[in-house]
Amino acid sequence: MLWLPMKVLGLVLPVLLMLVPPAMAVEFKGQNIDDRKLPARAYYYATGGVYKVQVRFHHKRATIYFDNGNQITIQLNQEAIADSNNIEGFGKLGQYPLSRTFSVGLMYENNWLGSSDSQFQQSNPLDGLWKISLE
Repeated sequence: MLWLPMKVLGLVLPVLLMLVPPAMAVEFKGQNIDDRKLPARAYYYATGGVYKVQVRFHHKRATIYFDNGNQITIQLNQEAIADSNNIEGFGKLGQYPLSRTFSVGLMYENNWLGSSDSQFQQSNPLDGLWKISLE
């Protein structure tokens, strides 16, 4: 009786693996730049703040590392980077993007970005939108 579930698994598993899209690497000028920590500047649209950071790309995500030890992972708008001064993505502190629509994590106050509480009491359509410029 144990052979039946194993046989079904043997038939279903290859089909499931074919349905999963292959992971693509972030490219700039035809070169794979995944998993390299690069110096950059990050612009946060919600506050207008510009931060000297390091960024590490991985598939269609970028993790931004701030000097104060904070980091944020954003979902990139594209995998092929055409302009190293205009790499846009979306993400919030404490959130890890699972897809273009969903993320998981904890909610944090945005005071670490140098903003006041009153700025974020209202919904800001630019909250979470970042632009990265590689140096």
